[in-house]
Amino acid sequence: VHRLWNSTQHYRRAFTMLIGPEGNRAVHYEHQLLVGALRRGDGEDAERVLSGHIRRTRLELSKHPELFATN
Repeated sequence: VHRLWNSTQHYRRAFTMLIGPEGNRAVHYEHQLLVGALRRGDGEDAERVLSGHIRRTRLELSKHPELFATN
């Protein structure tokens, strides 16, 4: 987990800069929804929230292929 976290730091930082304050609020809200679902033991809701979060992130990142360019 630590290796994955460290290897994705560049992309997480770039994504945070791309989406700006409004997008960061949305991400924070999604995280709150996910934690809430987990605390309630609602796996279906947690799956739904996480799927939406991943999809939205993937779509936003796909608009910026320059983030993945190798030099």
